[in-house]
Amino acid sequence: MTGTPPTSTRTDKGVRGFELDIHVAFSQPLPEAQARAALLALDGLTVDLYRPHPSPLHADPAATPDPAAGVPSARLTGPLRDPEAVRAALAALLGGPARYVEVGVRGFLRSAGGQTEWMPWRRNQVLPRAQVAAVTFEEGVRFVLE
Repeated sequence: MTGTPPTSTRTDKGVRGFELDIHVAFSQPLPEAQARAALLALDGLTVDLYRPHPSPLHADPAATPDPAAGVPSARLTGPLRDPEAVRAALAALLGGPARYVEVGVRGFLRSAGGQTEWMPWRRNQVLPRAQVAAVTFEEGVRFVLE
């Protein structure tokens, strides 16, 4: 990613539409720098790295995630610019650190307060990891490559 990576803070309020939504689960938790490096091919998307909660059974607002625990998965969202580039990046991830990838163009509604509501997927399609070329970017269809 060039310059400053996009953050998950959205400024466009009262907007609805469709965005590329990708969830990547790594084969094993990766250090943050390695996880970000693995996602570099998906340039221009907002990246949210998921980390294990420090205390999953007891919510403690003062608790902070353990940076040594690694990043087990990530979510990327943003506009679909080049479908072929996205397919190439998905193939690279599936040939490397990814255990599985979920990808699709998902509907959303962003309220005037900035809260994003994601629409449910209309259909799910499971494909073998070698069939990345079969991914179409239909609105509301999620492809699971495993």
